[in-house]
Amino acid sequence: MTISRAPNRTVIDARRAWVAGGISLIAASVIGLIFQSVGSPVPGGAIIERALFTASMLVFAFGVRGSGSVTARQPLGTIALTLLGIWPLVMWVLQTALLPNSVTPTHSIMSTLFALGYVDSFLRFGAALVAVVQIARAGVVPPPWNWAPTWALAAVAAPWVFDQIIAVGAPQSLDLFTAFMPVDGLIRIGAPMFLGVLAIVLANLSARTRTVPIFRSSD
Repeated sequence: MTISRAPNRTVIDARRAWVAGGISLIAASVIGLIFQSVGSPVPGGAIIERALFTASMLVFAFGVRGSGSVTARQPLGTIALTLLGIWPLVMWVLQTALLPNSVTPTHSIMSTLFALGYVDSFLRFGAALVAVVQIARAGVVPPPWNWAPTWALAAVAAPWVFDQIIAVGAPQSLDLFTAFMPVDGLIRIGAPMFLGVLAIVLANLSARTRTVPIFRSSD
């Protein structure tokens, strides 16, 4: 839903929120791609990538000065998007505390990290699922692009489903899974990059048409 007459500062702040969130999301994706291509850990790389992703999710969730929230600042969607943003940083802190570089991991530490991996996967997927549904329902992002986060989540989840099918139905087909891994990596990087570019494009389109989504500030 859009409206053609809105306070000038509200309109500007909303566009800034989408542009800033989009740039942060693209930057996180590009840095992740660079670090992945290097093939070895880069000092500070993980925290930079996670911090940029966190910043993008928080901007999309809360906007700038209350304007530009893609969830219309409704509690359920905003909390889900916030959790999706801050959890990678929390996970990094936990992993760093459990596995410092100078310590050889014990069996108990490895078991804890393995359990954390499952928690990480399910928590991210659950938060993302709630967030994309709420974004689609909020009416802030113009249709059909309000469903774009859902498309991205489906694309990211598809390789995991494919992995489970292979593991259950044909566990001996390791070559097929290995061949599919690069595609999985590209999807995980490409999906957020697509959303970042889309946010910037929609912000620029709203500037040209002088119509902006209805943004809710502090209600």
